[in-house]
Amino acid sequence: MKRSLVVISNRLPFVVTKNENGEPVRKNSAGGLVTALAPLVIKNKGYWVGWAGNDLTEDMEIPESDDPTAIAHGIKASQIKPIYFTPEIFQSFYNGFCNATLWPLMHSLPTLAAFKSDQWNSYVNVNEMFANAAFEAVKKFDSYEDKNNLVWIHDYQLMVTPMMLRNLLDEANISCKLAFFLHIPFPSWDIFRLNPWANEMLLGLLGCDLIAFHTNTYAINFIECCYHILGSRIDKQEMLVEYGNKTIIVRALPLGIPYNWFEDTAKASPKPFHCKETIILGVDRLDYTKGIIHRARGYERFLEKYPECREKVVFFQIAVPSRTDVDDYRNLKDELEREIGRISGRFGTAEWTPIKYIYNNIPQYELAGYYRDARIALITAVRDGMNLVAKEYVACQIADPGVLVLSPFTGAGETMHEALLVNPLEQEMLADTIKNAYDMKYHERKLRMNALQTRERLFNLDTWRDSFFDAVDLIDSVKKMQSLNLYDFETWLDPLIRGYRLTVILDYDGTLVPIKPHPDLAVLSDEVKDLLQKLIDFKLVDVCILSGRSMENLSKMVTLRDINLAASHGMELKLANGIEEENEQAIIFKNKVPELAAELKENVCHYGGWIEEKKYHVTFHWRDTNPSLRPTMVQRAKEIIQKHGFQALNGHCTVEARPSIGWDKGRGVYNILERLHGVTWADNVRTIFIGDDETDEDAMRALAGLGITFRVGKPNIRTHASHRLPNPDAVKVFLEWAVEYAESKKKYYLSTPSERRSQGLVKRDRSR
Repeated sequence: MKRSLVVISNRLPFVVTKNENGEPVRKNSAGGLVTALAPLVIKNKGYWVGWAGNDLTEDMEIPESDDPTAIAHGIKASQIKPIYFTPEIFQSFYNGFCNATLWPLMHSLPTLAAFKSDQWNSYVNVNEMFANAAFEAVKKFDSYEDKNNLVWIHDYQLMVTPMMLRNLLDEANISCKLAFFLHIPFPSWDIFRLNPWANEMLLGLLGCDLIAFHTNTYAINFIECCYHILGSRIDKQEMLVEYGNKTIIVRALPLGIPYNWFEDTAKASPKPFHCKETIILGVDRLDYTKGIIHRARGYERFLEKYPECREKVVFFQIAVPSRTDVDDYRNLKDELEREIGRISGRFGTAEWTPIKYIYNNIPQYELAGYYRDARIALITAVRDGMNLVAKEYVACQIADPGVLVLSPFTGAGETMHEALLVNPLEQEMLADTIKNAYDMKYHERKLRMNALQTRERLFNLDTWRDSFFDAVDLIDSVKKMQSLNLYDFETWLDPLIRGYRLTVILDYDGTLVPIKPHPDLAVLSDEVKDLLQKLIDFKLVDVCILSGRSMENLSKMVTLRDINLAASHGMELKLANGIEEENEQAIIFKNKVPELAAELKENVCHYGGWIEEKKYHVTFHWRDTNPSLRPTMVQRAKEIIQKHGFQALNGHCTVEARPSIGWDKGRGVYNILERLHGVTWADNVRTIFIGDDETDEDAMRALAGLGITFRVGKPNIRTHASHRLPNPDAVKVFLEWAVEYAESKKKYYLSTPSERRSQGLVKRDRSR
């Protein structure tokens, strides 16, 4: 299928360097990602967004390829959207947040992670650069309505790019699917939550339609993170996450290798070893996640425990240089070389060196020969997203089959069960497994290797790519999550409110009623009014509506019996217990409102803007303004508001002028609860608060740990709420749950103990 396609990855499929004349030239990049995706970009005349190396500056043009053998040769310069880094940005973004924070955290090594706000800010800024570049590429698509349009984003460097790009696309009314593939592990939620910006990163990923991982474990970890950290609805059986009004599909799609290429290359690769001993091989990028030190010590224990194997084996360790400008990696190199020297000194003889160490990049053509001729491959990572070395070794076993010794803490370990799986952290086990591999007879080696080769030949790199696109093409037809129902609220709320009196505080606009072009059009439906009145009449749940509207307006819109009303963000109260009050400090600002409103009308009420004048507030509505003039009008409105001594706060397509008295909805809910239940309300009361915009976030922050909060609306903004609801219809479902809850409590209190047991009310009692 032909589709408009943009690929986004941290690096482009080539690096731009300068030749001896100072002219920019392409230097080809190797790797599975380039092999799998470059032909697709060429075929679909798509675009690739990424960084081309430090030599490429903004005043240089991307050169065309001069190597017809390169996989990315057919990608023209016009198809490249380059990202430019200064050395400072590269240090803070890449060496900083990506590799000093995310890399250890995602590999479940949180004590090695450094969390620094300035590096996080660099990460966000760079992701925004990628999102903007991708948006410019998408704008060149032939059609903005084609459902096959796709942006495919790759890896941990770009985890907040999806939501940034989604917001740009939605603003421009461009239809485009977004998909993401993570090439490293995703940790369990109790590890990921250690990240101070876990909320923002999960939210960033949820801009996608499809999110894929190497293994089912990583996919489930992500889903559980969304549940525990964001309060999302999830379906682990169908692998779905619902956040706000959007359902995201999560899949496990393990990456494969170009199997036939490795198999063919192994047949032609030169012989690398010229010794009679059995070869044990380790091949790794030099990184602390690869378990190379543990491997060396396990091999040492093997030689110690099984002296009959000395001078019969040689351990070749190939360590590919990595991040050589980072102190931790230089220290790791020094430690590894000390260990190798110590072990060789302990067991070596004049004729035999037990470990041979190569610190260099080995071309893939030559590496295939190392794989082919090694009897044992030691893959002992303490954590690895997949580990393609294990698969490459299997593909190159074309003659006398070898034995794969594999850590179960790799993604490959979840499927390559015929390997000898061993925990690399325990030296005794590792030594015994090496001995088992050394002693294994031909028949068993052949049996295990054949099974491994059959799987890897089938689930190769092409299969991975095709499976991903199959999942993308099925996005629109995949079964979505069931609609929000009473059971969801029972699951969320029952454990937290048991034993407490319940108070429900609800915002009005955007929560109980959809946002309307004019506030007077936002009228409660008969169904919602009936549910609210039923809930109030039970007299077992306190119900309050907290709004930014004036009390005069709110009382006109809400005419329910015994309802508690809190207007002007709680600065005006009219409670069912007879309490009516106004905030004394706010009264001072009442006389300033007409003058402020007049100046706003004169300066910003053009091209669709209009002013709503309230008792203590003035709201500038910009929803219908000219988009090109909107930023200037909003900024001007804020300047005028601040000049008059008010706070300027963003709302739903509004800027609100609020009295500068340090009041917000957080103080508003505290004041309501104190007036209803006294100053010790938190001892006996649990509060449920539901709102839809930035002004409601203050209440959500205030009720953290003291109640349960819900944010209504689109999921593209961070929230302090416990859970998300997609729209006011979901709030109606909540009210249905609340009515059922109150009804069950009433039945409980009116029944005798024997009646409760016979009717099953004891089990349903939520107050014990």
